[in-house]
Formats: sequence, C-alpha cells, structure tokens
Amino acid sequence: MFLSELLSLSLFPLTVSAVTAGHENGTVMVVVSEGSYIILPCSLSSQESLVRTRFDWRKSDDREVFVYDAGLHYNNGLRGQDEHFRGRVSHFSDQLKFGNASIILRNTTVADSGGYTCDFPFHQPDRETFNVTLVVGAAPKPFVGILNISEVGVQLKCEVRGASPKPKVEWRDSDGNILPAEEPQVSRTGERYDITLLTTVTRTNSSLFHCVATQEELSHRAADEIFVPGLIPAHHVSVCE
Repeated sequence: MFLSELLSLSLFPLTVSAVTAGHENGTVMVVVSEGSYIILPCSLSSQESLVRTRFDWRKSDDREVFVYDAGLHYNNGLRGQDEHFRGRVSHFSDQLKFGNASIILRNTTVADSGGYTCDFPFHQPDRETFNVTLVVGAAPKPFVGILNISEVGVQLKCEVRGASPKPKVEWRDSDGNILPAEEPQVSRTGERYDITLLTTVTRTNSSLFHCVATQEELSHRAADEIFVPGLIPAHHVSVCE
C-alpha cells in the first residue's frame, strides 16, 4: 500500500495556480507554487463601485504592491510601486463597479511570501481592511545515492535543495517504516533550505528505500527511491561523491 500511495504523491506536482487554505483571525491564507500566478482577494461587502475611489495593497513590510486611485494606477502613470512588484501586478478593471479590489500577482517567487493588506483609506465610516497571507512554495524532488559501503552496511544519502517552506525529510523502507537516520544537515539561504539526510541500512528483508520530503504547508510530498539488491559489495555499485 505504501508504494502505491507514495508513487501517486510523488508524481503529483504543484500545478494548481492557487489554493485557499482557510481563514485564521480574519486572514485569508493562499498557497501557490513558485512561477505561477495568484489572485489576492479583496472585495467590499457592500459591493459598491470603486471606479471613483481608492484602494491600496501593501505588503507587511510596508512596501507598496498596487494602488488604484479613481482611474489612475501603476499602468497609466501612478508612481510609487515597489520595484519588486513592478510589471507583475494587475487588477480587474471590469469588476471595480462591483466593489472588487482583488489583484493578480504573476511569476510568483519565494520572496513574495508574507502578509498583504488591502485598504480603502477614504471609505468612511465603515472602513474595511482585508488581510491575506501568501505562501509561495518551492518543492524540489529529493535526490538519493549511495555514499559509502562498509562492513556495517550501506550508507545512503538524500539531498533536497532549494526547498521552501522547510520540508521534513525522512528515509523509509518499502513498507513505509521510518528508518533511523543521522541528524539532518540543514543550510538556509533566504527562505530556501538545503537539507542532507544520511542513513545506514543493513541486510534486511527490504532492498528498496525511499527518501520522502514533506511540506505540510503546501500539502505536498515528493520522493526518490534507490534499490540496493541484497546490499551487494562495493565493486558492484557506484558511490556518489
């Protein structure tokens, strides 16, 4: 059962442009794979027209993402948009009359992750503010190999590079049992993680081993496998550098 479940999970890529994960403390959380596009939702509950008013999207670090001001915005002369978002954000002009201030963010990167606020500064007295948490995921597949062969057993190496958010990495046998492993070697560059996990396998009933990387925030799991038939001698296998 474990093999078929793992295979189906490992072959399922992050192809969905966006997934709304839910609401927490009035905040909408959306998840998207890197390089895709995402709609950040924001609409007035009254559905009144926004054509002649203003709304302002900012990131939690106070960078301007998008501003619409009575017909003016970044695509027709408005200045002030942060360079990081330049050329990647648009709005729904035909939906403004229905109070829809949602925006589209294209070519998402891990650096886009974080909190966003949609505000209507001149909409008084019932001023509404919308909060969105965006998670942009990078989910590379693990890479496995044989690191060393000794009298003790065969040392297997699993590497996951450039993942975000940080994945949980495990070695498993063909029945899905988690194998004892050394402490993971973890390095971080910005929001990306490189993880190396070593395990030593001995002569058992299993010759097929899987390295599984799980990112719960993305509801994503990826795996690679290695076959070590009978834990054969060193001169019959290749050892990775």
